[in-house]
Amino acid sequence: MAEYMETATINLLVSQELQKQWYYQKAVLTEYHPRQKVWVLEPVAPRALQDKWSGPHPIVEKKGEVTYFVDLGTPRSPLWVLYVNRLKPYYDIANLTPLMATDKGQEEESDPLPDLFSSTTADGSVKGVVLADCLTAEQKENCRNLLGQFSELFSLTPGQTTWCEHTIDTGDSLPAKRKIYRQPDHVRDCIKSEVQKMLDLGVIEHSDSP
Repeated sequence: MAEYMETATINLLVSQELQKQWYYQKAVLTEYHPRQKVWVLEPVAPRALQDKWSGPHPIVEKKGEVTYFVDLGTPRSPLWVLYVNRLKPYYDIANLTPLMATDKGQEEESDPLPDLFSSTTADGSVKGVVLADCLTAEQKENCRNLLGQFSELFSLTPGQTTWCEHTIDTGDSLPAKRKIYRQPDHVRDCIKSEVQKMLDLGVIEHSDSP
C-alpha cells in the first residue's frame, strides 16, 4: 500500500506541474514598485457577481512573488494584501503626450472612416456615469460639461458597425460542462435585465443548440 501511495503522489505532482505549465503558458508577470498608483478590482456589496475598479491606490510594498500591500484608505484596515490579478496600473493623463502619425501621401486616397456612432444614443449617458468622490465640485462640473459635449463617445448604448467581422474557432474541443446553480434572489432581476438589454441591442441571440 505504501508503494501505491508513493506512485500516486508522484503522478499527482507531475499532473499538477503539467496543468501549471498549461495555465501559465501565456501569463505575463507584472511588477509594481512602492508608491506606484494602481486600480483595485473590488466586489460590489451586496452584489457578489459584480465587481468595480476603485482607486487609484498606492502600492506600499511587495509581500510575495505575486502579492502586494496596497493602501486602500479604509478606517479599520488600510493595508490590504492583494493578488496581482486584481491590480492594474494607473496612468496620469496629465503626464501623457498624445501622438498621431499619418501618411500624407495616402491620406486623400484612403477610404472614409466608418461612422461608429450613427446607431448610438445619448440617453442616460451623462446621468449613468459615476464620478469619483475624490474630484472637487469644479472638476465634476468640468467632467459633466465634457460628457455633454462628447455624448456620442460616452453613450451607455454600444454602437454597431458592419465594416468588420470575426469568427470564433473552438476547434474540436468538447463543450465545457458546468453544474447549474440557483442564483440568489437579489441578483436574479439584475441578470434578467442585463440579458434582455443585450438581446434588444442584438449583441446576443437565443440559442437552440443542445
